[in-house]
Parts: sequence; C-alpha cells; structure tokens
Amino acid sequence: MIRRNAWCCVIATFFSLAGVRAAPATSENQGDRPDAGAVVSAYLTLVGWVRDLDPPAPDTNAARTPIEGATGVCVILRHRGRVLGTGVDATADDLMVRRASGRATGQALGHRTVAGLPETMRATLGTQLTVELEVAGPLTPLPGRSFAQIAAQLDPGLDGVAMRRGDDVAWLFPAQMHAAGTAGDLSRVLPSLAVDLGLPATSLGDLSARFGARVYRFATIHLAQPGPGKMPFETIRGQKIVPRSAVTPESIRLFAERITDHLITSLWGHDEPLGLMGDYDIIADKHEPLVAGPRDQALAALALARCATAASWPDDVAARMRDAAIVILVELSAVAEGESRPLDDPAACAAIVYAADALGPAGRSPTIDALAAEAARRVMSALAPPPPPPDTRLPSPHTRAMLAAAGARLMMHPDGPEATLVRAAIDAAWAAVPTHERVSLLPWLGWAELDYAAALDAPLLRADDLRALRAALDRTRLDPATSPSPDNVPADLAGGFDLSETGRPAATAQTARPAAFLASILRVEALTPPEARTAEIERHRLTMRFLLQLAVTDSARWAIRTPQRARGGVRAAVWSMNQPVAAQAMALLTAAETLKSLDALDRPEEKP
Repeated sequence: MIRRNAWCCVIATFFSLAGVRAAPATSENQGDRPDAGAVVSAYLTLVGWVRDLDPPAPDTNAARTPIEGATGVCVILRHRGRVLGTGVDATADDLMVRRASGRATGQALGHRTVAGLPETMRATLGTQLTVELEVAGPLTPLPGRSFAQIAAQLDPGLDGVAMRRGDDVAWLFPAQMHAAGTAGDLSRVLPSLAVDLGLPATSLGDLSARFGARVYRFATIHLAQPGPGKMPFETIRGQKIVPRSAVTPESIRLFAERITDHLITSLWGHDEPLGLMGDYDIIADKHEPLVAGPRDQALAALALARCATAASWPDDVAARMRDAAIVILVELSAVAEGESRPLDDPAACAAIVYAADALGPAGRSPTIDALAAEAARRVMSALAPPPPPPDTRLPSPHTRAMLAAAGARLMMHPDGPEATLVRAAIDAAWAAVPTHERVSLLPWLGWAELDYAAALDAPLLRADDLRALRAALDRTRLDPATSPSPDNVPADLAGGFDLSETGRPAATAQTARPAAFLASILRVEALTPPEARTAEIERHRLTMRFLLQLAVTDSARWAIRTPQRARGGVRAAVWSMNQPVAAQAMALLTAAETLKSLDALDRPEEKP
C-alpha cells in the first residue's frame, strides 16, 4: 500500500506532467472543489473503461472510484470533436463515475454515426475516443428572484448550476455548456433545469413559490484529453492557460499569421464576389450571417493591409496578408444581389479609407482606387453635413469617431479635408459620450488625435485626455498581481479589460479595440516617455496574453468538429465558441500595432 505522502507525490508529478493545474491546498478552495488527486485517479480508471468499452459490473469493487468532496460527475465522450455520449450522475457515492460512464458509453454506441459500423470497427471505437471527466464540488445556494439575477452571479463556463426540488436535483455542468456553446447565454439556459425536473418553464419566482425550487452553483475540476490515448490536462473553460511568459514578439507574429490564415479560410469559396463570410459558430460549424457586412469586411481588409507592413515578414507572409486585403476590397466594390452597399455605411467608408491608405499606391488597383475615392468623398461629406432635419438619427458615437479618424488620415493626402472641419469632428466625437465611456471610442478617437497632429506636424492637442484614457484602462485591466482580490481573477481573463460593470470579473474580445490604441502609443514619446516605456510594455504584454488566450490553437482540437475552420480565429470571449469577423480584425490590428511599436523601439532612429 502506498503511503499518503508518497501518493501525494505521485499525484503532484502527474499533474505537472499532464499539464493539470492542481488547486492550492487552502481552506478556501478545499470547500468548493473536490479532491484533485482523487479526480485524477478516477480519470485514469475511466479512460481504461472507455478504451476497452468494458466497464466493470456495478456490484464489484473495481467499479468503485471514491472522490472526496464530490457531489456529481459528468462524463463526455467525443470522436474528432463530435460529442457521441454524455453521462451525468449525482448520487454522491463511489459508483458515480461508473454510472455516468455507462450512460455515456451507451449513448456513444447507439449514436447514429456508430450504430451502422461493422462490429469489428465498433469494437475498437474506445481507442478513438477522447474522454472528459468533470467532477462537481459541494452545492452553494444562490439568492435571486429571477433567472437573470442568478446568471449575474455565475462565472460563465466556470460555474456549474443546479436546481433542487425536494430530493430531486437537475444539474448543468460547465462541460455540457461548453459542448453546446451555451455558456454565454445563461439566462436562457437556466429554465431548462426546471424542465429536467418535470416543472413548467415559468419564472424562477413562480417555481420557488409553487414548487419550492432552489438554485445552486458548484465549482468543478474538468479533465480532458488533447487526443485519444493522450495525457489529460485540466481545462479552464475548455482551454489551456496561456502563460504570460509565452507572450513574445515571435508568439505575437504567429498569432497574427494564424488570424490571417483564419480570415483567408473564411473567404467566400464560390464565383460570386462576396468577400468574407460572416461570424463563425464553431459548435454549429456555420457562418452567421452567411456573408459578413461591409463594415466588418472593410475592418478585416484594414487589419490585413496594416499588418502586412507592420513587421519584417517573410515575403510570402506579407504577400498573403496584402493579397487577402486586396481580394476583400475588390469584392466589396462589386455589390452582388442581396448585399448591402458598403458606400451606404459611413463606418465602412471610414474603414475603406484606412485600408486603402494602408495598402499604399503600389498595392492598389484602379478598382480599389475608385472605391477608396468614393469612400473618402463620403467621409469628407459627413465631416461637414448640412444641419440635419428635426428628429434625424445621427450616426452612433463609435461611427462618428471612425469618421473623424478617417478625416484625420485623409488630411495627409492632397485634396484632403480642411483641418478646421476635422478638428470639429474630433472634438464632437470626444463630446458624444460621457467621460467614463470614452474608452468605447478607441482606437479611432486616439488614432484621430495622432493623425491630426502628424498631418499638421504639431503637438497632440488632447494629450492629457489620452493619458486619462490609458489610466482608466489600466484600472480595468484584470491583473492578479495588482488586484485586491487576486483569487477572484480567473487565470484565463488575466490581461483583459473588464468593461462590463457586472460586478464579476469579465472581459471579452472587445478588449482588442482599446488595446490596438495602447499598442500604437507605446512608440509615441509624448504619451509614453522613455522612463515609463518598460512598465507600459509589460502591462500591454499582459493584455496580449489575454488576446492570445482567445485564439483557437491546436490544443483545442479535441473539442472542435472542424478544426481547420476554427484554427487561429479569435473567440468573442473565453466562454464563447463564436468567432466574430470584427474580433479577428481588431485582434489583428492590435498585433500589428504591437509589432510595429516593438520594431520602432528597437530602432530608435526610425521612431516617429
């Protein structure tokens, strides 16, 4: 018999080798997570059962896998990312894993893709499956009179949720939400727990008053395999944690290249000139909408064109970025039946101006020149519009900031707009939102100021306001090292900007919008003096860590049915399996600006 101390060493070694992050042995988390060593032991036993498709009889000792502190388990079996079987058991005894495994295996063998296979192929199915085991800790009651109030108390994709009625409990594990792509829509998912208990899908207040229903949260340990027969790792919302040490110029370059490949993969593959397909839903394996809108397409073209010149890429990489931008702009100029006209969208016009400018004269064709000229005309017209009729709906503040920025960029060209008009547009954009909401207008508001000053070869007019924006963003950056409650900052959110005002740590791909501006000003001495540069680069490096966390890498292939479509793309949030086109564009712009700044700072003689 192995002594306890020796067994702990075995478990610690396994966690280290397998990439599993064991929870610290503190009284705080011992109460809400099951015993990590017992979870690993149960997982190894489970993998053997699945591999042989021969679990032991329930009445034998071999079927018993005790897990201290566990209240429920969820077993998910996948084949090349597709879920074939799911089993849940919450009887809180040492047969939970056996029962959940039996249910998942039964579903897998009865799945329509398996049932028709020859017996010889079915017999080897277990060796081709990846195994997930998620184990729940104790239930913690949640107060609330509505499902929305309950959802606001949960960390999406991290917390499990359960509903109790008497002795009956319905469970929803984070692994199930991840597999279904519902973690970000908890308010709509929670009523299904009532249905699972045989209750009507009515309000939570009604369920509590009439049936005594109560809702609980639970924490889990979730183990998965990167491939059949591979060592497991602990997933955090289905992903491995990107360490801060992994953020280097080389990893940022790779990040940019993979986003580029993802965008190229998303180009319309038929004869119609439709450009990019829409946001990609990884779970459903489809683009919704089928074709991206003009604004998103123009943003993607801008990001690709700017990135092509932001670093010393190999010729073939730069050409791929530049050519993809050209394809998108050329196809934007050809409006197919049913498509929105890009020149009717002021924000798309602003992005087209930027994209064409980034390509430069050598990279543009007559088609792109004509598109950019008309977009520029419409931007300049928007800078000096006639007084709007009563009740006219003005463009959104974000669109107004984009127009002001495009106007400032056009000032650098012959026949550009008058400086007074651009200055008025920039100042109006500053005034369009309350002070605390100005970060939502980045990067455009910041870029407008930088380009306006550059065009006039003058100092920044609102440098203090730009510094205030940076300071505001620094206060919202999720950083365990500076947080008063570091344990409350999930590791996968570190570096993101919490702009949600929900009261719980939350950051999404919207982080890339202000991050693109912060990357730009690393090389602007008026905003980042030499003595502050090292600290600002380190803070920005943490934000880049978060953006890298959002990217789908090969380590996530186990959970994706069509990895070639999802690979390299940026997700809307760490709990989401949706890849918006706008998120790809802004993350690529951030990478481009980061590389450009690092390159400029390495060559002081070229610094603007």
